Amino acid sequence: MVTTRTEQPLRAVIYTRISHDPTGKAEGVTRQEDACRKLAAELGWVVVGVKSDDDRTAIGKSGQRARRPAYAELLDMLAAGEAEAVLVWHTDRLYRQARDLEPLIDIVDRTYTVIRPVKQGELDLASASGRMVARILASVSTHEVEHSVERMIDKKQKNRAAGVNHGGPRAFGYRPVKRKAKGEDPEVPKIDQREAELIRNAATAVLAHAADPDTGLTLAGICRQWTASGVKTPRGNAWSVPSLRKTLLSPRIAGRVAHQGEDVGLAQWDAILDMDVWLALRNVLTDPARRTGSGDHDGKTVKYLGSGLYDCHCGAVIRPGGAKRGQPQLYRCTAGSHVSRTAVPIDDFVERVVVARLCREDARTAFSAPAVEVPTGPSMDDLKVRHAALSARLEALAETFADDDEADPVEYRTASRKLKERLAAVEQQLTDAAAAAASAAQSGPLDDVDLPELVRRHTADPADALDWWRERYPLERRRKILASLATVTLVRARQGRPAGFVPGSGSGYFDPESVRIDWVN
Repeated sequence: MVTTRTEQPLRAVIYTRISHDPTGKAEGVTRQEDACRKLAAELGWVVVGVKSDDDRTAIGKSGQRARRPAYAELLDMLAAGEAEAVLVWHTDRLYRQARDLEPLIDIVDRTYTVIRPVKQGELDLASASGRMVARILASVSTHEVEHSVERMIDKKQKNRAAGVNHGGPRAFGYRPVKRKAKGEDPEVPKIDQREAELIRNAATAVLAHAADPDTGLTLAGICRQWTASGVKTPRGNAWSVPSLRKTLLSPRIAGRVAHQGEDVGLAQWDAILDMDVWLALRNVLTDPARRTGSGDHDGKTVKYLGSGLYDCHCGAVIRPGGAKRGQPQLYRCTAGSHVSRTAVPIDDFVERVVVARLCREDARTAFSAPAVEVPTGPSMDDLKVRHAALSARLEALAETFADDDEADPVEYRTASRKLKERLAAVEQQLTDAAAAAASAAQSGPLDDVDLPELVRRHTADPADALDWWRERYPLERRRKILASLATVTLVRARQGRPAGFVPGSGSGYFDPESVRIDWVN
């Protein structure tokens, strides 16, 4: 039953909502508000507030209630007696699920609030019959939405099977696409050549590093390199190891459609990486034995030349650590207390020796890149053909099983497992071949080093040559050069201050004989 009131104008609050507002201009909710204000004027009601949920769904997702803060404020306002009426464009703006209707019914039952939609008559929630009708309408509304969702899911599945771009944020390596208008086919993304080249170089560096840790780059190294060059993610953020790893693992860059991270078929857009290279890259990045974290140790960025490169005389690795606040950093043996030395004097001495060695006439030939061992076995083209054939057989097996009601699931699983094992073996061969090719494509340790300029500066002033060396080549590059040229071992230092000692830049004095440098050639 509709409750009668006194002749005084009702205080009304307007509620507006629209599920999707891609422009962010709130035009939809504005039109709803205008219509509600017009109805308020006709009824002689006084509008005391407007509550709006723009770009907010009224359907819960993944079992959770839809988040509508303005709707919650509306209920609080009615419960507090701050308004006696609600104006709304249509009842489905207020609720689309029965569970959202019940709190409103409870408030109306206590406060006799009037609900007046523009497109309907007064919503009677004060009577049993009115509440029944409202609940039926809520169930119908929920069914319509769920049915619409089913149709959209089916359409998206068909689009993925056809390789159609499913939208979403711009993928790194591809240009932005215009928003699809209703009835139009989605635009096919085009390759951004600059970003695509960065992805190809990153793939080559990762595969080379997997083949030989003294070559290529880690994901952390690539992120630092991109950050230094001003390369940003599609969202304008600095690159991190997780974001770069996600990009390199995405089937999109291999010209495949991805759904929830999985490869579901050939895409309409062009590939940035060949399928064999991407498979090899995926195998490397998903290898369980692969060390996680960026930088040198425990995810920290390398700050010292010898971190993880120097050895203790006991055979353990040397890393920085143990310095008290305000004191110079130390190099320490990771296996015990065999070595604990100030780091800076050691790094200065090692780099002075390295620069002097590079200034000798035979430096270029003595430290040329070693020949890369090419793995024996099938060619890359043969492996690609095998992979395609096995993939086709696996897909055909799945289709046959799906169409045959009498097929034996055990036989299917056995046959499927054998095909997957053969696929994994071929993918590993592709990984090895691609990693070897990437390693071979890497430059030698001194290919990009300007030795004539280094020699010229060293001849004039060794200190100036060392400063130029450090300014010209970043720490990561100098560490790779050192790793390819020599092994550095910290041995026991002599007691006391030896004759002819070299003053260090840290506390105490530095003994050159406590550092042994063994050249690879």
